[in-house]
Amino acid sequence: MRADERPGPKGNSKTRPHFFIVVLLVVHLAICFLMLAKNVSRPNTSDRLVSSDSVHYVDIARDFSSGDFSMKYVKERPHRQPLYPALLAIAMKLGNGNRFMLGAVNILVDGVSILLVYVFTLALLANRFAAAVTALALAANPFIDREITARLLTEPLHLLLTICAIFAFLRYIQRKDCRWLFGCAGFVGLDYLTRPNGLIMAAAALGAMALSDVVTYCVAAQGRLPFFRWLLKYAGFYLVALIIFLAVSTPSWVPRLIYFGSPFHHGYLENYMWVDTYKEGHVGQSYATYTWRDYFAHHGVWDILSRLLHGLWNIYFRIPIMMEKVPLLYFLSIGGVWIAFRERAREYRFLCLFLVLQMQPLVWTNLSNPTSRVPYGSMLPFELFLAALFLAWASKRFGAKDSGYRIQESGVRIQESDHPTGERA
Repeated sequence: MRADERPGPKGNSKTRPHFFIVVLLVVHLAICFLMLAKNVSRPNTSDRLVSSDSVHYVDIARDFSSGDFSMKYVKERPHRQPLYPALLAIAMKLGNGNRFMLGAVNILVDGVSILLVYVFTLALLANRFAAAVTALALAANPFIDREITARLLTEPLHLLLTICAIFAFLRYIQRKDCRWLFGCAGFVGLDYLTRPNGLIMAAAALGAMALSDVVTYCVAAQGRLPFFRWLLKYAGFYLVALIIFLAVSTPSWVPRLIYFGSPFHHGYLENYMWVDTYKEGHVGQSYATYTWRDYFAHHGVWDILSRLLHGLWNIYFRIPIMMEKVPLLYFLSIGGVWIAFRERAREYRFLCLFLVLQMQPLVWTNLSNPTSRVPYGSMLPFELFLAALFLAWASKRFGAKDSGYRIQESGVRIQESDHPTGERA
């Protein structure tokens, strides 16, 4: 029986009122709107709201709000994506450029993320305690609080879309229903419209799901369906998922194809792959000036190993601990990784693979682009789901009430075998 099908006792989390999340959202939104109003009312913090990278998003939003959808910004700033400016354009139109209205976009997006973390945790683990603590951890996260009230950046929208993609990812591995595969493809497509590393996330998500299907076939369906028939069927579903991704991300890759002749051209961002310092990579041009040939012409095996070790330490340890200040969420998520492998929680083990794959480019480029904002923003949504797994296990282990949670004890069930539509054999 799957985790989502394990009801708790009567009066469980599905029937009792959810007062906690309502109060949490009201308090969180009130505090954030008050902080935003304070920041907008002061000249220095108001200017900071639309400074640095935020200027680019505001400029693109201004084009959109004026009816200019030529995507001409791609010619000068191909590393920017259109979805977040499109949301800012709506606020700009409604508020006539008012900065409070622009800042409200991130606050509302963050509020939806908190609600969805609560709802998705309940759906996956049927554990109100885990859902409440995880939602509270996101609402009280110092990194997100700073981002949504002080700057106009893509982190809140990336967080929301990644949360949705992860939920669809976990549901697909649990149920093998192709609708969740297609949903995940759509969400990573939207995430790619938000920031360029959404392209890496799409490859990581689809790759991890495909590997889960291979494992399912090898363990549960071998001998029941000829391999080439199975391969053909699943290849068709992944082809549809790829088409969905490309269709959703059309506003990104079509302008790049027109202006640069390459659908996934992101300007100088590729420089960070092949240089050692931020100054070398941040040339501000529409084209990358370094390639892998430049890197390997001057670097040996030891340079590669030391770069990887530097990135692994910073991405997986130093940055999340530093960004959270009191890294309870981080350590809870490590507990979730332990539970995923200890209890054979198949979908969460593949979630760990998803996390590792999508973080590898950030590990490699941490030396040349030592920002903390981007890697932590990419890790945070995975931390939430893994922390919820540990909290659900702990609440059951130590006798907390309302723990309808049970980890799937075996990796694959034959009756839930290889039917992408969720049908039983």
